[in-house]
Amino acid sequence: MSALLECGTLKTWSVIVTILGDLAGAPEAHVPGPVLSALTERMGLRGQAMRVALHRLRRDGWITSSRDGRASRYMLTGHGLALTLSVSDQVYGAAPPAPQGWRIVLAPSGEAMTALDHPDAILIAPRVALLPEGTGPNGAEDVPAPLLAWDVAPGAVPGWLGETLAPPDITHAYARLTRALALAAEVPLPPSPLDRAALRVLALHQWRRLVLRHGPGPEALMGAQWPGAKARSGLTRVMQIIPRPDPCALAESL
Repeated sequence: MSALLECGTLKTWSVIVTILGDLAGAPEAHVPGPVLSALTERMGLRGQAMRVALHRLRRDGWITSSRDGRASRYMLTGHGLALTLSVSDQVYGAAPPAPQGWRIVLAPSGEAMTALDHPDAILIAPRVALLPEGTGPNGAEDVPAPLLAWDVAPGAVPGWLGETLAPPDITHAYARLTRALALAAEVPLPPSPLDRAALRVLALHQWRRLVLRHGPGPEALMGAQWPGAKARSGLTRVMQIIPRPDPCALAESL
């Protein structure tokens, strides 16, 4: 677990979203408060930080809570669940959710490029962008007439473009995570169900923290040898070794 903890600073509110999204990612599903506390404590997060984070998430409409005897139980709101499910394929998929293809797009002006207003467009110069095909209005298959577009082959981008798609700091972060995930998959699993659950959630969170910083472009275009693609494979292996636990069963193990 220590190698995963060194992969990046944990933000308590974001860890809670990861826990609820993984263990209670279905309507009406919940995580008992004592389980949430036990998992965050195993990641070195303090109780006061968790209370502040829970307040923030309730205020922002991400989570809701109810009483279960003397304890609370927490669940995602409809809004929080919808946002979580919208990135589920990107986070959990064994392969990146890439579109059918990508094209490089040239625009006569910065304003013309801005007018595309496509959520997955990757700007690589003021008038040059990468755009995925088959993604609705203003995708690469229907760019306006003043713009030019042609195909880009995944896995064959030049080095300078690779550094634009995946800057060195991101690439190094993925490489570190890949090593930590490999270690997590090789060492003996903790005997405690809560320790195993904490290891799973921590691995998932460190991956989620990185992969949601960009769209599908870098993985789709950089190829299988890119550290980000290797990190996805490493996470898939950890998720297989440590299946998603039942929060109620975790509560019984306390």
